[in-house]
Amino acid sequence: MEDISVNVGEHLLNFRVSALFRKGNKILTHHTIGESHYTLPGGRVKEGETTEQALIREMGEEMGKHIKIVKLVSFMENLFTFDDKKYHELLVTYEAEFEDKETYNKEKMQSIEKDKKLEFTWIDINELEKLDFRPNVLIKVIKQNDGKFNHIINVEQK
Repeated sequence: MEDISVNVGEHLLNFRVSALFRKGNKILTHHTIGESHYTLPGGRVKEGETTEQALIREMGEEMGKHIKIVKLVSFMENLFTFDDKKYHELLVTYEAEFEDKETYNKEKMQSIEKDKKLEFTWIDINELEKLDFRPNVLIKVIKQNDGKFNHIINVEQK
């Protein structure tokens, strides 16, 4: 199965899914070692796959962890530029929980995928604005934590 990531005109169309894991006042983030920006864990949806299936697969591939989807948090239409490439991204975010509760006791974890240099870190939600957290507009949704579904349109100007 192929990732749903295709060039369309000047943009790369990405269909992504991410997980919002909470531990008290902290959330789990991940970043590529050597890069400065942080995101919620997740990845691209593959053809013929639901967003829930994709998130469960991604967490298994990247962390070797089984998760439970709790609820849909947001759907984002995200237009941005990264490394001089224009992106048109559709991002679905779910609140999720780890089945293995020991995962919550580890402050940092490494990806189990050999070709990815990902580090997973629990970060206090009040520290997110001090980081290069992307997409930045998700910080408001994370902080409000009101249980409501959010449809977000984010157009970053460059």
